[in-house]
Amino acid sequence: MQLSCHCGQVKLTLATPPDTLTSCNCSICSRYAALWGYFDPKEVSLNEQATSGQEESASVGYSHGDKYLVFYHCKRCGCVTHTLTTDKVSEPRIALNFRMAPQALRENIQIRHFDGADTWQYLD
Repeated sequence: MQLSCHCGQVKLTLATPPDTLTSCNCSICSRYAALWGYFDPKEVSLNEQATSGQEESASVGYSHGDKYLVFYHCKRCGCVTHTLTTDKVSEPRIALNFRMAPQALRENIQIRHFDGADTWQYLD
């Protein structure tokens, strides 16, 4: 199964979908309107196709606050595709933004709501 940004430069491939997706209301996730699916980085293949003449990555990262996560977006179309934990976290984890997946793929996955703005607990 494959997720990709709008222009197709950043593609993420995984074998199986997650059991649940997370909708978080923290200051950044609410702005991105992302639906996160969490994985071990070994379970995900990242394929970035830089535009002609570019040798660097097709995505760029942004980290804020406590610097535990880096949010990646496509340099061309701007879609937020995934996050990676930094070395401040003992267990590496990648979160894929399932808004980058075909809607049919998301339809059968339960969405859980996480209160990242206040209690740091799942609300359902």
